[in-house]
Order: sequence, then C-alpha cells, then structure tokens
Amino acid sequence: MTDPTALTELEQRLAAPGGGALRAALSQRLAELEHTAGQRLDSGLVPVAFQQYQAVAQAAAAARAVLAALPLDPREGADAPPAAFSPLNR
Repeated sequence: MTDPTALTELEQRLAAPGGGALRAALSQRLAELEHTAGQRLDSGLVPVAFQQYQAVAQAAAAARAVLAALPLDPREGADAPPAAFSPLNR
C-alpha cells in the first residue's frame, strides 16, 4: 500500500514495504557521490569546475538529510528514533 499523501513516485516507493532498504541504498549512493565530489574539490580545480563540484557535494548532502528525516515504515522493524523526553512511568 502506498502513502496517499506522497507527492512523488519516490515518496510512494519510500513509504511502501521495502522503503527502508531503498532509503539505505539511496543514502549510500549519495554518500559516495558526495565523497567523490569532495575528492575532486581537494584535487584542485579551475573555478568553474570547483563551483560545479561544490554544488554536487552540497546537493548530495542535502538529499541525504532529506532522506534521513523521512519516517521509516514501522512494519520494517527499524529502530525508532530516540524519544525527545523520558517516558512517564505512572
């Protein structure tokens, strides 16, 4: 079943069963892209190429942050994020 509030196909796929694995795979690919762009930045580039690789690295980092902020499907057995407050034991 897909999320009726999803706006894009990617959101639907991430909300569907197996979405956690897709998110992990995409995050890994984005991390590799960010790392490769960072290596190119460190290698010394002409200003235009530097700006382009810097934009790629920043976009990959931003995309990873968005993916990390998406809630996981609780049916996938993923760890829930830590609670902001301690539970009340009454």
